[in-house]
Parts: sequence; C-alpha cells; structure tokens
Amino acid sequence: MKHRLVALAIVVSAAHQAHADNRPLIWDVSRVGDNGVKLRTGLQGSSTLQPSAGVTTEVLANGDGAVSAVPVSIWGSILLNASKSPAALRTTQADMDFDAKEGRAQFLLSEKRSWIQSSSMDVVSRRTLALTAGAEGKAGVAASQTFRLEFPDLGTALATTGTADSGAGTFTKMVSVEKQLTQRSTVTASLSETDQQAKASLRFDYSIKW
Repeated sequence: MKHRLVALAIVVSAAHQAHADNRPLIWDVSRVGDNGVKLRTGLQGSSTLQPSAGVTTEVLANGDGAVSAVPVSIWGSILLNASKSPAALRTTQADMDFDAKEGRAQFLLSEKRSWIQSSSMDVVSRRTLALTAGAEGKAGVAASQTFRLEFPDLGTALATTGTADSGAGTFTKMVSVEKQLTQRSTVTASLSETDQQAKASLRFDYSIKW
C-alpha cells in the first residue's frame, strides 16, 4: 500500500509539471512516516511580500495498508521583511494554517537568520512564535528557538531546539544530526526530552519539487 501511495503522488505531480513551468504553481510531494504521502499545492505571487496560499493533503495508511486518515489543511504565507548581504540573510515571515477537518487554526510568526561562519560552515538561527486555536475554544502559545551548524561540503547539519508550549504546559529540548543522502533524500537522528522523558527517533525524508 505504501508503495502505491508514493507512486500515486509522483504520478500526480508529474502530470502537472508542464503547468508548473508556465505558472507560479507550488508542488511539493513528500513521504510522511512509513505509510503516508503529503501533497502540498498552491500559488505564489511575485510581489515583495511573496504571498502564497494553497492546500495540503495527507494520505495516511495504517500498518495493514488501509487508509486511516486524509487530513486536509488550508495554508497561507507572506514575507514581512528581508535583508541580505554577501555573507548573511535575515527574513521575517508570517504563516497561517487551518485544519479543515479538526477545525484548528494556527498563526506562526518566524524569524530566520543565516550567515557564513567560515568557508566550510554556515550558521542558521530560527525563532518562532505560534498561536493555536481549536474548535472547542482552546488556545495555546508555543515559542521555539533553533540553532543549526551546517556543513555544506559534507551534507551534514547539527541542530539544537528548545520549545516551550503553554497549551501542553511542557518544555522540550532536542538535539539532532541531519545527513543529506541525495538531493532529494535526508536522514535525521534526534534525541528529545520533555519533562524528563527522553525519546530517540530516526527519520527518513524523500521529496520531489517542481
């Protein structure tokens, strides 16, 4: 089943490749877990704010191969500020995501800074503030800070992340190592700790973009 899901997503994207060449279309197909596929589609504008909006659809299957869920969400994004120099880049962006099935909305404000530390290492810092509102009137605020050391020549990155979530009342620390296998595939090993509960994970990502 999972092979059929991946094949279906690739066929759908390939069928629209010609349109993507002539229009500002966004097509992003990626794998979710062991038995799922995510298709992110939308339109991107050409103004300074770089507005974009679209729909994300996930097809998730259980261990037996039967489709267990098809989440659908509507998303939008605008670029609030961008400054660039030969060795550094800083952007501030606002994103919105609405889960049509669960009736849950999220507003995300993020700032990303990247600069060249040396000829073999780049540094990336990202701060985010997320406001979430559920269908039952429940709201929450989550803030996170990520610091990454990237080694482009090795295709490797080291990252640390701290996240405070008022809705869940938790603080999570995570350390991860990311290795790019090919231009389209990446493997990530991470160790996280929430309320003194540690968890290790290994993730493989494969995506196709036009």
